[in-house]
Amino acid sequence: MQIDCRNLACPEPVIRTKNTLESLKVGEKLEILVNSIAPKENISRFLKNQNVEFSVEQNGAETKITAVKGESKLELANFDEFVCEITPKAKKTVVYLNEEYAGSGDVGVSLLSKFLGALLQVEKPEYVICVNNAVKMTTNRAHAGFKPLKDLEAAGVKILSCGSCLEAYKLVGDLSVGEISNAYEIMQILTSHEQIKL
Repeated sequence: MQIDCRNLACPEPVIRTKNTLESLKVGEKLEILVNSIAPKENISRFLKNQNVEFSVEQNGAETKITAVKGESKLELANFDEFVCEITPKAKKTVVYLNEEYAGSGDVGVSLLSKFLGALLQVEKPEYVICVNNAVKMTTNRAHAGFKPLKDLEAAGVKILSCGSCLEAYKLVGDLSVGEISNAYEIMQILTSHEQIKL
């Protein structure tokens, strides 16, 4: 007999394996098909714990586990140990800029603008947050970082500048890309997103 447990979330493959094995006669074989590591490992561990004779055959991304029904009764009180972690949906990203340059030295300002430009070639972040003197990039059209920020905004990325920072540098009236934000909003975003710091 063969059961197809491909693309099933754990512990379903283990449950199906146990139920099907119980329906077989002693000595009959059961082939279980899986196509990911967690079910393969969980089924193998379950069979080993139950003293069921089995073999594993790998064929590319797919695995065939062949188990032979033994005489001992299968016992499993808790399926929780066979729950595999479902990969959580990746958080959206935010680029957090604390300075108007990356690294140090003369190359730092142009390097940061190149990094920002490269963001358009990869998965775009949801936000770019500028604090401290990074707000100079959102207020000075001649700054090397201004154009890549403008391009990111045009591509749907939200550009936020710290209001307190703009006030400290007397740049509130010069904001030319994105919006003014505040500490509360910035902290909300930072705690709910994966952060990239440059």
